[in-house]
Amino acid sequence: MSVRVRALALFVVLSLGAGACIAPSVVAVEDRGVDLGVADLSWRPGAQAEVPGYYVSELVDGPMAAVLRGLVYLFGEDGSYSGAALLDGVPPHFEVVGGEWELSELGLVLDGGPPATFEVAGDGSIRLSGEEGSVVLRRQVER
Repeated sequence: MSVRVRALALFVVLSLGAGACIAPSVVAVEDRGVDLGVADLSWRPGAQAEVPGYYVSELVDGPMAAVLRGLVYLFGEDGSYSGAALLDGVPPHFEVVGGEWELSELGLVLDGGPPATFEVAGDGSIRLSGEEGSVVLRRQVER
């Protein structure tokens, strides 16, 4: 695997971030309910059989928020994976990665790189976390 692709795989798993800016406004009292989405999820350590699937990022947290717009991953039952990261730039662009994954006692490992903590929520979402941040990926229905 090339150094560039390996670096992107490491970036995608361990150096994730998200940020948002909301313009100030006044919200009617009846519309002040909060939908916390992924904040309401309960996480537990994931098992090998829970890795395979098609996922799209829901939340990215960490220092890379300024450059990472989103992620898509397809983890195969055979231990292969393919992914794409939408990165900010001029113009914004996709970087594509692919290779082999394994789940060890240390976490989810892509291509022999550093492990990411692998957690699963009741709805099938997964959370990958490392020293530089985490990403929540929602399981999607495969066609």
